[in-house]
Amino acid sequence: MILHKLMVENFRQFRGNQQIEFINPSQEHANVTVVFGENGRGKTGLFRAIMFCLFGERRLSQDGDVPHKELQLVNVSALEANPDKPVRTVVELEFTHKGQTYNLRRAIRGMLDGDRVIEEEDEKRLFVTPADGNTQPVPTTDIDIIIDSILDRRVKDYFLFDGEKIERLTRASIEQRREISAGIRNLLNVDALETAIKAVGRVAKSLGRELTTSSNEELSRLLKRLGDNEEEQTRSRKQLDELADEIRLARQEIDRTDKELEKFNEIRHLLEKRKSLEQELNDLEQQSAESLNEMRSLICRVTALIVAPTVIKVFEHINLQKQKGEIPSEIRRDLIERILMEKRCICGSEICDGSEAYSHIIDWLKRTSDVSTQDSALNLWRYLSDVRNHFSDDADLVEKRLQQYGNIRSSIANINRSLENVRNQIGTSERQDASKLDEHRKKLQDNIINIEANARNAQAQHEQLQQENDRLHALLKEEKLKVGLNDELSRRSILARDTQDALNEVFKQFTHEIKALIGESATQLFSELLDKEGRKNLRTIVVNDDYSLQVLDRYAKPFLANISAGQRQIMSISFIAALARTAARGNKIEIPLFMDTPFGRLSYEHRQNLINLVPIFASQWILLATDTEFRRQEAQLLKNSGKWGKFYVLRSANDGNTEIMEQDISSALAILSDEEEYQ
Repeated sequence: MILHKLMVENFRQFRGNQQIEFINPSQEHANVTVVFGENGRGKTGLFRAIMFCLFGERRLSQDGDVPHKELQLVNVSALEANPDKPVRTVVELEFTHKGQTYNLRRAIRGMLDGDRVIEEEDEKRLFVTPADGNTQPVPTTDIDIIIDSILDRRVKDYFLFDGEKIERLTRASIEQRREISAGIRNLLNVDALETAIKAVGRVAKSLGRELTTSSNEELSRLLKRLGDNEEEQTRSRKQLDELADEIRLARQEIDRTDKELEKFNEIRHLLEKRKSLEQELNDLEQQSAESLNEMRSLICRVTALIVAPTVIKVFEHINLQKQKGEIPSEIRRDLIERILMEKRCICGSEICDGSEAYSHIIDWLKRTSDVSTQDSALNLWRYLSDVRNHFSDDADLVEKRLQQYGNIRSSIANINRSLENVRNQIGTSERQDASKLDEHRKKLQDNIINIEANARNAQAQHEQLQQENDRLHALLKEEKLKVGLNDELSRRSILARDTQDALNEVFKQFTHEIKALIGESATQLFSELLDKEGRKNLRTIVVNDDYSLQVLDRYAKPFLANISAGQRQIMSISFIAALARTAARGNKIEIPLFMDTPFGRLSYEHRQNLINLVPIFASQWILLATDTEFRRQEAQLLKNSGKWGKFYVLRSANDGNTEIMEQDISSALAILSDEEEYQ
């Protein structure tokens, strides 16, 4: 799918008829369009216009639970200029796909009704032109089917990279797991399988209830406990989703509060400082959580350090016995006991009680033990030898991890003190309205901390439920062997449960394969986008069983806690691009890739890699950029690549609307600011 032209009329900030062309006919291989403008000028609005035209949807994933009335599409000033007349909003999109040209048009009418805006669908049409040039209209009832066959609406949100989504993927949190789970689930396209699992599950529960009247009490009890456990897991997943929603909404409210606070010029510098400190704090909290997880994973390995003196003492005692020849014994105990009983040596000589030979044999007997004891002692000696050899390395590792964790917590404490100071300065501002806003913001931050704590507890409970589910399945497997073949109800109940388990296993296996495929694709992109220093140590992106992301180092050890902010952003971009590539079913992303301000906190080399490589693995790149991210240095790199085809600037009109102004690419260097110092 290649976008050619987008026309908007009275859509959101864009009053009147305006358009963007994404293809430059004079540059065949130029597949990059840059749309440049300040925040709030309508960059994301252009992506919204495309999604509305394709699918009739006005809500994007980042809108969350924004009230419907705030998502109106008809231009406000056009409505106010025509208070008693309907205003028509039109979006028209021209694109090509597999050799055919599509012209899609969607329109709505809006009208003021007091302080409300009423909007209703007005037009939907699609024309398709094959290679022979014979244009044909598509019946209205078939339009959605055709568009869905080109771009499945379930994965549409993964073709827009926005800063919020990239940020969510850098946190090992419930938000991260939910984002990744949703993306992978949308790719699976297994609606029929999920429907079958639910249907069989209902049958299994029904038969389980009937089974309570049968003679198989233990089977009935196990099936009931399994059913109860699965219902509890469903409630647990719902609770986790609700907590994730609460966190997301609280963060959105914080963003809205920040925008209100930015209106107060006298505290603007304090707000910027607070934002920077909070970002640094988030990164450190992330590192702290991951460092703590790494230490938890070391518990089993380093537990022996607690009893190191005892381990060494036992090892040395057994080793001394080995050196003396007591373990293993020179002569087997059973042989010595037979000699004493028969009072005859193996050479045939008689042995008398009290003789010197008898005394020597008794000494041998005292130094021996039974074979099983000797074998156990030798096995223990070998095990302790191995454990003892790792004491030094394990102790160094523990000390290093504890020191690392202590340094992180110390840095967190210092930043919290700095934040408290900045917050106090904002709170004591002469502007009371600013003080109230900041107080509201602090309550939101505290609320997020509480919700995240609840989410961690809920996640732990969910994992316990899964462990209990596994245990019950093992018990059920044993009980099934005892069920009589002549019990029809029991057989039917077991068959329903086995069918449900088999379908769940298919779903699990399919999900595992998709995770592995996305992980491989993300790893490839990650290695290409990383700078030289990052490639030395970082190797693999992994999608874990719980849908969290992890980065492994060159020793295949978890390393996410230690990567920089820029490397985190590259990791997120690699993962989202891998989702898009997997959805496109190929190595090249055959669908336009929108990136909304993707360069934040990236080093120059990372930015350079993005600019050079994205146009190669994506069929089309639409870069939505602000002046703080897209500067002369990036523009020069993109110009030198020969991939930059179109350049548009979004300017503010006198009436508060936005005008789309096409600019010559060569003029970008004059418009853009000088590069800043990159981290």
